[in-house]
Amino acid sequence: MKFYLTSTGMCEAGWQSACVNPMSQEVKSLLERIKAGAKIIIEHIDCNKTVYRIGAITLAIMLGGIDIVSAASGGIDAGAQMIYTKLVNVGKWVIIIKGGFDTINATVQGDFVTARKSFLSYLLVYVVLLGLPWAFEQVETLFLDVT
Repeated sequence: MKFYLTSTGMCEAGWQSACVNPMSQEVKSLLERIKAGAKIIIEHIDCNKTVYRIGAITLAIMLGGIDIVSAASGGIDAGAQMIYTKLVNVGKWVIIIKGGFDTINATVQGDFVTARKSFLSYLLVYVVLLGLPWAFEQVETLFLDVT
């Protein structure tokens, strides 16, 4: 049996005039309110997905999903440095190619302000990418001096 929704209610396929189980007005309004509420919730989650992701990661760390102290004292610095070096090499070329394309594209279109902002933003990303190990070493020495 197949059913379809008509203006008079839920009707069985093949029956032209008689409805098997007509939907009341209360059920229709309830379904409309549920749809409206679901739409509001979905829009809220879409707007705030970064906050929810950060909260979920923080909650996982706080509940013991990741043991940071044992990971830091386990001697992973050499392996992490190797992975970081490979990521910097890949990231460098991604930044050069994508940044160059965006900057040249904006310059060709005559938008020199956007070209300058694009170039400076990609330059800043590359400087941060190279400066992270130095910054982490400074934080580490700061905490080593405290203890």
